[in-house]
Amino acid sequence: MQPELEITLPFFILITAWLAIVAKNLLTAAVALTVFSFLMALAFVSMGAVDVGFTEAVVGAGVTGVFIIVVIFKTARRTQDRSDMRFKYLKGLAIAAFGALLIYGSTALPIRGDADPPMNRPISLIGSVNAASYYIQNAYKDAETPNMVTVILADYRGYDTLGEVIVILAAGLICFLLLRKQGRQREIQR
Repeated sequence: MQPELEITLPFFILITAWLAIVAKNLLTAAVALTVFSFLMALAFVSMGAVDVGFTEAVVGAGVTGVFIIVVIFKTARRTQDRSDMRFKYLKGLAIAAFGALLIYGSTALPIRGDADPPMNRPISLIGSVNAASYYIQNAYKDAETPNMVTVILADYRGYDTLGEVIVILAAGLICFLLLRKQGRQREIQR
């Protein structure tokens, strides 16, 4: 990753996440989440996971963003914030505690760029054969594709990925049917 991108991209990701949380206008929050998803796709691409970045761009920034914006236009655009001040502080405290927990958890991760992290060793920490080492050693031989992540997602986990696609399709169809039904009810009431 380029050093300029490594410094600025997380900064903009945090800004869009914060904007999505504090926005009172739901359309502003939806656009901020869509931009957040697009920035995450850029982060994945800059780390070399092009297929994951593409999926994030299509599903996170594209389809999900469109669904959220359509739902907002079919419903109210502003939140009805009726909580008193103590709950606002409690929410802020919960978000800060969760952020601290994430930072604490990330300290146990291997150093980025480490060529020999525990998950890539031939034998796992409990003594069994590690699947990751098989994927690393045999991905190109099995599929003749240079991108290891693509081989894992498309070849080794093909049925799992197909199941995930079916779940996303079902969720999209349900959203479409719910929005269509609500639109017809409004027409009937007029």
